[in-house]
Amino acid sequence: MKEDGRFKTNIPWLIFLTAIIVLPIIVRSNYIVSVMFFVAIYGMLSIGMGLLMGQAGLFSLAHPTWFGLGAYIPGILSARGIIPPLPGIFVGAICVALIAYIVGAPVLRLRGFYLACATFAIILIAQVVAAQLTNLTGGPEGLVGIPALSLGGFVFKTDLHFYYLSWAFCLGCYWFCSNLINSRIGCAMKSFHDSEVASQSIGVNVAKYKLQIFILTAVMASFAGSIFCFYLRFAVPDSFGFPLLVELLMMIIIGGVGHLRGPLTGTFVVLWLTELIHGYLGKIFPVMTSEVDAIFFGILIIIVLIFMPRGLTGWIDQLINLGRKLYDRFRGSTT
Repeated sequence: MKEDGRFKTNIPWLIFLTAIIVLPIIVRSNYIVSVMFFVAIYGMLSIGMGLLMGQAGLFSLAHPTWFGLGAYIPGILSARGIIPPLPGIFVGAICVALIAYIVGAPVLRLRGFYLACATFAIILIAQVVAAQLTNLTGGPEGLVGIPALSLGGFVFKTDLHFYYLSWAFCLGCYWFCSNLINSRIGCAMKSFHDSEVASQSIGVNVAKYKLQIFILTAVMASFAGSIFCFYLRFAVPDSFGFPLLVELLMMIIIGGVGHLRGPLTGTFVVLWLTELIHGYLGKIFPVMTSEVDAIFFGILIIIVLIFMPRGLTGWIDQLINLGRKLYDRFRGSTT
């Protein structure tokens, strides 16, 4: 019975995995493939940030920094000919883990609003440093000369190549985080999310688990930044600052933080809505500025917070439960 129940719960994700695999085969459109590539990249970021905020209760805003470091470190190393691109991705992840450890050890002593302010300051500092180190990062003009990513003799050139690579990492991160929630670390997360005092009283090393989760999600963001960098073969500080943070928060709020699938759902909705807005409203407004996006998504967030406080995934779950109850009543009345 347990195996049957587990199989039934995995059916939606087996369908989703199949859809991701066959989508480029059925829909031969570079535009759709490229948008879905960005869904995977931002999905990795939002899943990690959603895990921190929703499951662990850590209001950390430093994710754009880890994303940027994951792009710059392998990009600089490969552009200077120090390390090939593929090993550079893992070197970048190790460096990000070390930096997250150094930063997280003191910063995670803070809570709530103070933690948010401290991690937001990290974004500002990192962006200024990246813009000022012109000889290393290219400064405001950006880092150029990044070589193509390759695996053995295979070179990642097309959108399709990066599509499968990004979704392999994205789904791998989702699988890792879902297993993490059901592990000892996940139990510790749930306990100190509800009450740190109660967790410490039963012997949970809250500081240790907070730091571990902080580092793990930073590494996930680093992988996303590395793939993003080698896809564009270009990196600029403005791509890893406050606008990215706003987008991530918007994806998490719209999707919902109650489940891991919430941030990924929010990423899909936000990116495709953005494309639809630019496609249709672009015919009305001659110039589509960021202010138009801000107005539209601002209204959408207000609607979600009022009518769907648990996000789209929570609202969908409620509809599914309501449908099951109506079906059970109908079946009971006919028998």
